[in-house]
Amino acid sequence: MADMSGYLAAHIQERLAAEAYELGIRVDVRGEFVHLRGEVVSEERRRAVEEAAREAAGGRRICNELHVVAVPEPDGEEQIS
Repeated sequence: MADMSGYLAAHIQERLAAEAYELGIRVDVRGEFVHLRGEVVSEERRRAVEEAAREAAGGRRICNELHVVAVPEPDGEEQIS
């Protein structure tokens, strides 16, 4: 049987884009484990990505290695000339 890890990783990435609205998450499938790597802006986003991946992973264990990074709010309005 062919190695389906690449197909599964792509499937999970599609679900993350559609359900968690995250495009920059790296997904690596190794046996029964799915590793999620990348950065998100809040703990809430981190949990949403993990949940969407869990639903698409077909019972595999999720290793959530996502990092929450602070995104500062703008100082004021941006001036466009």
